[in-house]
Amino acid sequence: MLRIQSVTLLFFFFNMLNMSAQDWAQLDYYYEQNDSLAQVPNNGHRIIFYGNSITEGWKQWHPEFFHNANYINRGIGGQTTPQMLIRFRQDVVDLKPKAVIILAGINDIAGNTGHSTLKMIMANIESMCEIASANNIKVYLCSVLPAFDFPWRR
Repeated sequence: MLRIQSVTLLFFFFNMLNMSAQDWAQLDYYYEQNDSLAQVPNNGHRIIFYGNSITEGWKQWHPEFFHNANYINRGIGGQTTPQMLIRFRQDVVDLKPKAVIILAGINDIAGNTGHSTLKMIMANIESMCEIASANNIKVYLCSVLPAFDFPWRR
């Protein structure tokens, strides 16, 4: 558990240092990879893993899983649901997946981009689901993992 927390913290701090006010949602984070992916044929079985540092970490811990062009990781450490909602079209919809797996909300609870109520968090997640549904993308929601404390925000 300590190893996961350490890696998660590294992702979070690295991303916070590289985030600018002009790209608050980090739209450039996967821009080149998304552009390259447009050249890869989509066989209709593409699945996007979308979320925060935990999701991003899946690619670090099990890179072999994401060598398959059907499984695409679009996690960004430290991200909150409003940031994810802003980049949802380019990092999910435009890649034309069959499904998206969303893990979101823990960084909102930590207050990474300011105060968020549970109603605000849920509204952002619902909006992502509505956008996906409108584009015939199946949605699978992951449960927010239990947290007692956030080392970067006590």
